Amino acid sequence: MDFISKQFGFQPGERCIVIGEIGVNHNRQQDMLFRLIDEGIAAGLDVIKLQRFKAEQEIAMQAPAADYQKRAGAGESQLQMARQLELPDAWLTQAFDYCRQRGVGFLCTAFDHGSVDFLADRLGCKTVKIPSPEVSNKPLLQHMARRFDGLLLSTGASYLGEVANAIDWLAEAGPRELALMHCLSEYPAPVEQANLRAMASMRAAFKVPVGYSDHTPGQVAAVVAVGLGAAMIEKHYTLDKNLPGPDHQASLDIPELRAFVTAVRQASASLGDGIKRPAPAEIDNRPLIRKSVVCAVPAIEAGTAVTAAMLGVKRPWTRGAVEPFEIEKILGLSLRHDKQYDEAILWSDFR
Repeated sequence: MDFISKQFGFQPGERCIVIGEIGVNHNRQQDMLFRLIDEGIAAGLDVIKLQRFKAEQEIAMQAPAADYQKRAGAGESQLQMARQLELPDAWLTQAFDYCRQRGVGFLCTAFDHGSVDFLADRLGCKTVKIPSPEVSNKPLLQHMARRFDGLLLSTGASYLGEVANAIDWLAEAGPRELALMHCLSEYPAPVEQANLRAMASMRAAFKVPVGYSDHTPGQVAAVVAVGLGAAMIEKHYTLDKNLPGPDHQASLDIPELRAFVTAVRQASASLGDGIKRPAPAEIDNRPLIRKSVVCAVPAIEAGTAVTAAMLGVKRPWTRGAVEPFEIEKILGLSLRHDKQYDEAILWSDFR
């Protein structure tokens, strides 16, 4: 998929990419927005993600705020809260250009038809994030599929059948690169409800890459998700968890973000290629930890027929030595050389 400055194939065995979600944590302050981008780049994010929405086109006047939004001081009206957090198009354009200049991937979520057209026509985005609330929004999904080459579909609060419907609607609009993101639409999300095995269920059902949009506290769920094959991990981050706004408290602060990126990178690197063989770090240790057949008595004179009572098994492995699984092959054979206690028994001792 094309993220402007970076492209990712999400192929099996490739490293998990890390998407940093700024979302509405800019608090409609331009300096805060660009500080967040700089901090995300410094932390090693692969992709910076923003949101483009027009509150009146997405939220009805009577829509109540979610509990987590109320806890963050949003009041009773979801619409009123969203109006205050719209990202001005001029800033979004500047952020897009800045990410491209800095060489970090750019991604944006679109919540309405106008936002889809802005991202496609004004910015020239090739990939778009489809947020979880739009899983059942067939007209918007198909509009997105017609405008973008790559689609990242978030699946929070969805049944598998609903995800299947969304994929079918997207396919009707034409073939596109598609990846899914497992998600828990609560902020913060209870880690015991993360249900990370759902990633495998969606991979098996739809044969597309699956990642994880992590709203749980800390990094445990994300690291486990990497171990379960997540193609990408997304996480909200903020400059300060105590700032006003609906998402700050459930986001990582900057030191946590740096530790999070490191943890995901290490988890991804630890998976390897799946081939069982000695790792490079083990090569020098291999002869030291493996064992050879050795003389277990004070001495064995040349010409003596070897018995089991004369033999022991000890570290290290010696080149040319009889190995423990071969011990029965030398019983009854006569040694050609004298052997002292703990000296390795070599195959050349019988030839």
